[in-house]
Amino acid sequence: MLKLASLDELYEAKRDLEEVSRRYPDVYETLTHVVSFTRQLQIKYGYMGALLMEEDLTSTYPEFVKGSILSLYKKEVDKLKNHEDFPVVKEVLDQYRDIGDAKLFLLILGAKPELLKGSTIIK
Repeated sequence: MLKLASLDELYEAKRDLEEVSRRYPDVYETLTHVVSFTRQLQIKYGYMGALLMEEDLTSTYPEFVKGSILSLYKKEVDKLKNHEDFPVVKEVLDQYRDIGDAKLFLLILGAKPELLKGSTIIK
């Protein structure tokens, strides 16, 4: 169950993500690519989060996406996971996991914290 994210939590997450972007631009670019790819394929962010954090995929598995598309998608996610600086990304994602994958990934895509505050976004 997701809790409602406060504006302060969202701004803190945004600052930490921006810090990753400044200090590790290569892995952040790959992260941005995967988040955008997830959105374009209309795969739920919860599935991406579960893949990145190596969690059970049962509840987030995209049942209506063809296997060939998921295979391509997983290759892109694996590029991110295999990046030498991925542990930095994983640490930030884990730190803010309680505000929700969707909100974190929307911040990466440029959403303003005010638009995400208190909202419940489907994984």
